[in-house]
Amino acid sequence: MLKRPAPALLLVLIATGMLLVGTGTVLAQATTPSLPAAPQPTPRLPQGSPGGSSNYVVSAAANEHGSFLWVVDSIQHVVTLCEKSDSKDFICTKKPLP
Repeated sequence: MLKRPAPALLLVLIATGMLLVGTGTVLAQATTPSLPAAPQPTPRLPQGSPGGSSNYVVSAAANEHGSFLWVVDSIQHVVTLCEKSDSKDFICTKKPLP
């Protein structure tokens, strides 16, 4: 066994510390931060939906008799009236404007 264990232990600790410091800088250089990839554009939907012109005027009203919703397509001159009375679902009717 060694006659001087304290200096030998100190030498081992210093050598181990030097190795850890050396590998820490190598790891820091190897792992450079990077930004995530840019978001990809999503395909656009067609401009006109098959059931309308995408140009609507919406109004609504409610009273003790029920709730009402009017959707007017001002290009195709069609009005959709949706009514909700005592049931849970809306009942909608579509009519052409004069």
